[in-house]
Amino acid sequence: MAHLDLTEQETRTLVDVLESTLSDLVAETVATENRELKAELKARKNFIREIIARLAPQ
Repeated sequence: MAHLDLTEQETRTLVDVLESTLSDLVAETVATENRELKAELKARKNFIREIIARLAPQ
């Protein structure tokens, strides 16, 4: 398992980038009609949400 030490600023920046990516994935999911692609995008969204939750301050 990888371990990454981040400063508070780095963590905030990473969360901002992930949230932006998540927003793009939501829009892309709505725009596609391909079920296979929708499933893949949904999995990516869930993964990103999990990472954001782990990075959120306790």
